[in-house]
This record gives sequence, structure tokens and C-alpha cells, in this order.
Amino acid sequence: MSVATSAIAVPVVISDADTNTLFDIGFQSTKAEQAMEQGKARLDTLDANLFDFIKGASYAVFMKMREVIITGAVDAGRTAEASQKQFERQIGRISANFTVENEQGVKVAYKKPVAESPDAKRKADARKAEIARLEKFEDGELLDVKAELLRKGDNKSLNEVKKINAEVTRRNADVIAESKAEIKVIVDKINARIKELVKDGDIDSLTAGLLAME
Repeated sequence: MSVATSAIAVPVVISDADTNTLFDIGFQSTKAEQAMEQGKARLDTLDANLFDFIKGASYAVFMKMREVIITGAVDAGRTAEASQKQFERQIGRISANFTVENEQGVKVAYKKPVAESPDAKRKADARKAEIARLEKFEDGELLDVKAELLRKGDNKSLNEVKKINAEVTRRNADVIAESKAEIKVIVDKINARIKELVKDGDIDSLTAGLLAME
């Protein structure tokens, strides 16, 4: 029998049966949480392994991989429907935790491929050809070409400028993303400070701060 003492020093008696049950709840809860933690870590590893396979895969290849994975899940004891839902959950986790580079070289959340229309394929092929065409130019050379095109100012030249801008953005995507992240950190700090001043009713400091930003 377990005897506990409350905050007001009144002994609390718990029967041996209840003590054993409560002890077992604590013990088994710990084991269950440990199993969940181990399962989560294992899932994280499997998600990363799957991402290595599917990133950059075409729709046809992705669907073939999906078929194999679902077959494995069925073999492990899932129904076909449950296996399909399990796969979608896994893709959902990957989309939430992994990034890929888009056509402009900017890192974005992974999205599973969709059946490609003839028009989408044509545009993708044209973009790849454009990248290959401009690859021979260094960044500085592209800017020189861009300046000359802007000087001409005709529609054909301005359309070429758009293509050069897209290529420069693609090449400098990491720098741009880093700059955006730094700006976001600064903005978040400013917003947090404003909230503090508003909460404290320090209108004078808030006004001075806003005027200093002008």
C-alpha cells in the first residue's frame, strides 16, 4: 500500500492494487512514448530515403515507384486502400519537410509530379534550351548584354531582357533566398518590438521608432 502526503499534510492512502495499476500506467506509457520516438526517427529516415528516389522523377517514374511501395505495404499487412493512404501521408510529410529547386533555381516545397500536358512539356523543354543557350555567358557578360538590349528598347530586345533576368535569378537563387531570410528575421524582430511597446503603452518610444524608420 502506498501512502502519499498532500499539500496540507493529510495522508492519502492508495490501495496496493491501485498502486500497481498506476505504476504500470507510468511504466507502459514510457515504453509507448519511447516506441513512438523510435518509430518517428525511423519514419524520418525512410522519408529521407524516399525523397532521394522521387526528387526530380517524372510522373511516369514516380507512379512506378508508388506502385512498388504500395506493394511492399500490402505485403506487410496493409489493405490496398490503407497502403495508398499511407503513401499519401508519406508524400505529405516529404512535402512539408523537403525542398527542391524550381525552374528559376529558387528552393520551394517538394510537390509530387502530375501528368504532364504536351504544352507543359513544350514549355519545360524551351526553358531547358534557354538555360543551355545562356550558359556560355558569365554573370557580368549577361548584364552587359542586358544593358545593350535595354538601350535598343524594341520589343524583341525587351523580351530577351526578360529571359536574361530569369537566368540571373536562377543563378543567384541561393543568395536571394538568404537575403529574404535575413530580411524576414529583421522584420520579425521589429514586429515583436512594436508589440512590446504597444503592450507596455510606450507610445512615445513607438512613435520615435517609426519616425526613425522613415
